[in-house]
Amino acid sequence: MAPGIIGGSFDKAMAQAAEIKKHDPLMAHRAAAFVYTHQQKMAEARNEYLTEVREFPKSARAHIDLGVSYIIDKNYKAAGDEFELAIKVDPAYMPGYFRLGQISVFTNSNYTRGEEFLRKYLAYTPKENEPSLARAHYWLGQIFEKQGKKAEAKASFETSLKLNAAQKDVAEALKRVS
Repeated sequence: MAPGIIGGSFDKAMAQAAEIKKHDPLMAHRAAAFVYTHQQKMAEARNEYLTEVREFPKSARAHIDLGVSYIIDKNYKAAGDEFELAIKVDPAYMPGYFRLGQISVFTNSNYTRGEEFLRKYLAYTPKENEPSLARAHYWLGQIFEKQGKKAEAKASFETSLKLNAAQKDVAEALKRVS
């Protein structure tokens, strides 16, 4: 994804995705979807994620990838279904719990379950490229705010900002509940 001025191009990025496929086919679909997304070719990106799930139905990560693409389209029902499948195929894959907590905010439902899942995620140490604990505290704060629990929401937002002060959305949320 290097800029054209230093020799990068979408064609070169897709060639890299093809090379990745020789070693890690799952990652190759993610890489191709990333390129398509940057090209604003959303249908092609979605097809990569759908193919990823078809080829790797027992991969929690594949279901999470597809589910996140549904969030972008605001298709929260389909996203939630994919996140449920992720934890069904691998109950130890913690990003599935993060995403199910997040989806409860988007759907304005299942707050108790969303809180439970986010608390479970907060007891975990995320790996690189997994949602941060700062974001988990933010989504937990969102759940509390939607339930009218301002003190709990404020505490969650403050904790999120302590972990990552550069989150404008969290700073705005904290202002709303303070």
